[in-house]
Amino acid sequence: MTDMSRTLPDWIGWVIEEQCQLNLPPERLALLLAIQVFSQNGEQSQLSEADLQHAFSFVSKGFGQVEETQVSRANNAINDLVSQRLLSRFQAQAGDDDSLYRLTRLGVGIVDFFAAQRDVSQIKLSLQLEQISLDLNKIAATMADNPNDELWQQEVAGRLTYSVAEQLARIDDTQRAMDEQQNAVKANIAALLHKNWHEAIAACEQLLRETGHTLRELQDTLDKAGHGLQLSLLNIEELLQGDARGLALAPLCQQLQARLDAIILWGSQCIELWSRYDLHVHRFIRTAIDMDKNRAFSQRLRESIRQFEDHNWQLRIALAEPLLELRAETLAAYADEVTGELPEELEYHEMLDVTAELSGRIREHLQHFAEDGRPLDMAMVLKGYLADFPHYQHFDIARLLIDEAVKLGHANAECVGAAQPEWQRINAHGAKVQAHVIDQY
Repeated sequence: MTDMSRTLPDWIGWVIEEQCQLNLPPERLALLLAIQVFSQNGEQSQLSEADLQHAFSFVSKGFGQVEETQVSRANNAINDLVSQRLLSRFQAQAGDDDSLYRLTRLGVGIVDFFAAQRDVSQIKLSLQLEQISLDLNKIAATMADNPNDELWQQEVAGRLTYSVAEQLARIDDTQRAMDEQQNAVKANIAALLHKNWHEAIAACEQLLRETGHTLRELQDTLDKAGHGLQLSLLNIEELLQGDARGLALAPLCQQLQARLDAIILWGSQCIELWSRYDLHVHRFIRTAIDMDKNRAFSQRLRESIRQFEDHNWQLRIALAEPLLELRAETLAAYADEVTGELPEELEYHEMLDVTAELSGRIREHLQHFAEDGRPLDMAMVLKGYLADFPHYQHFDIARLLIDEAVKLGHANAECVGAAQPEWQRINAHGAKVQAHVIDQY
């Protein structure tokens, strides 16, 4: 995990002092990737200048550039990468032409970043989550044995600070790569629909289905392992609180919990946003079919079923049996007496009206805390309030109650940066809440 403990002026001063700058047009980025490929294919990671010239020739040919100026352009590109600290040059003597080159950490990081964009899979995510689980189990087992200071630094502090944090960072990078893939798929779908929508419907359906399946597959993997990882982090936090050496690691453990929560939450939001986009695309296609001036889609349907007996499929027509109305005609004269008025309990109520009425009741219930200046313990209030409602309504009621409680005030403990409170049960079905006591109205 990157150490962001420096202040913003420190970071700005460091950038000015180190003269950090990046300028990577497409041909420079392609050269970086070519250098990495050449380094991996060879027996040694360092390359000679002739190797770099050879790599640049592929880039130049790929961009359709002239061969006459290739050598000078290659030298300029190599010097540019060296000046930007993307490539390191090693010379035995000053002025020696037989130099060796290696990608710097920054260069390798940029290449790995773009390579990772094309490698998003459930297997990769499962292995990352499995590694985190193994690290957390190892940390808990080491702490239970009351290790000495050296073992503590290596197996507890070191593993938590570097291994677990870096694996979570990689999972976060995987999610961000998936975000960019979604944007690319959206751009492809938009291009297909604007060019020739009635010919592109099948391709759009395939893109929507494959991307949605990938998102759900990754989120299922996260949900399956996320709960166990959270429990492991909570157990480690409790062990840290019982050891004087763990006070310095407690904030890091809380940061890891928050990051894992954010990763799982963003995965769920991605699926919801993609479902909305899927509906939007289908709505666009339906509208386009309805407003099809040339009736191209309708003509395709007619042609597909014309002489259908000659094709290897069958057309089935479903015809529902008509309903016979058996009401006596004589009842029409006594309609008012027979039907009467609908009871108020059976009248239709819109969901917005029901939600508004519930929010009003909850607001009145919580207003007494603010008027009397009493602390509002969210867990206790939820536990008592949800007892009057059936289980399937607990989530909606809890959400409304929390929304109204937040409008009343805030917790002083949260403002002063106190540690996160413990999870508390709010019903008999395992639901829990984690919130500070609201004492400032």
